Amino acid sequence: MTGTPVRQEFQNELGRALRLIRVIPEGPRGRHALEAEPLERRLDLVRGVGPRTRERLAQSGYRTLLDLARHPRFGRAATRISAALAKRDARALLAAGARDIELLPLFGRDEVAVVDIETTGLAQTLPVFLVGVALWSAGRWEIRQYFARGFEEEAAVLKQVSLELEGRAVCVSYNGKAFDEPFVRARFRLYGLPPVTFALHVDLLHTCRRRYGAHFPDCRLTTVAGGLLGLVREGDVPGDQVPDLYYRYVRDGDEAAIAPVIEHNAADLTALAWLLDALDPRALAGGRGAAREEDPGGEESVSC
Repeated sequence: MTGTPVRQEFQNELGRALRLIRVIPEGPRGRHALEAEPLERRLDLVRGVGPRTRERLAQSGYRTLLDLARHPRFGRAATRISAALAKRDARALLAAGARDIELLPLFGRDEVAVVDIETTGLAQTLPVFLVGVALWSAGRWEIRQYFARGFEEEAAVLKQVSLELEGRAVCVSYNGKAFDEPFVRARFRLYGLPPVTFALHVDLLHTCRRRYGAHFPDCRLTTVAGGLLGLVREGDVPGDQVPDLYYRYVRDGDEAAIAPVIEHNAADLTALAWLLDALDPRALAGGRGAAREEDPGGEESVSC
């Protein structure tokens, strides 16, 4: 599905490494998106406005945050939330109770970076050897993988990723808040690099657990993407084998050892980009959504 990548060696002030580029088609956009209430009508983002209070306010003509800004009790708080919406202040909106995926309509698809990493172990003292990103460009997803052919190339990979992600407002990951983000932040700190910052980090694992936790045996990316989108992987490398395969590659120069790892990362990025397409509430606002299902059923300016 991901095709054969174009291989390019790059160089920056911290050294050389390898970039692999390939294109994947757009996923089934909006297939599993839930129709979300427009944020400007989310009176519940104002502290003290629960379901009953909101109903009473609606009966009195307060139906939007701008309406509520005139209220003697809730007006000041409603004005702050309205200002946060206008400024796309994700930290303030998350603190008020919005969920990360609900804030996606504030941003364009060309502001999104889908991110997945491969490391030599779980400890943050161990290197990151592959950072994969999927970016929306010219009506399609483009996967760019930054690969360290040896431990000495990790710094160049991290530097190039920081340049690549500059100006991107949204990071999308799967368990990235718990693993990828703190891991990459620690590696950046080791090399004295400033962290990559995003206005919003959407961790789709949280969304999938909330919606589909009772419907699948687990919420691993492969399970959810297979169940929702029909993405089935054949011959995929188990994640716990990835470090050993990379060590073999570094030790022996065995391209056959690392090729499945690179494909594993590309498959993760493809599944994550397609899952984002399927869950993205912007598809409904744009009138491009397909049939939708009912919902079965700590989030921030962030840095990496």
